[in-house]
Amino acid sequence: MRMGPAERMIPPQPDRCGLAALPDLTGQEMSRLADFRLQGPLRVIWPGQEVTAEIQSNRINAEVDVEARILRLFCG
Repeated sequence: MRMGPAERMIPPQPDRCGLAALPDLTGQEMSRLADFRLQGPLRVIWPGQEVTAEIQSNRINAEVDVEARILRLFCG
């Protein structure tokens, strides 16, 4: 499996992870995700963390900053 930064490794995916049902959490603390029932698994991606190219369409990826604030959420 290849590894690299999230933005280069995971192309945009259709909403098979239930992301459309969540409010815009950009800028919120990652812990806010605990307030919602997620359809599938959650992967948290920290700054500089390498990720595999493996895509799970039902998984929510939470890209966060060093203070654990959500930068973006995406399926894959």
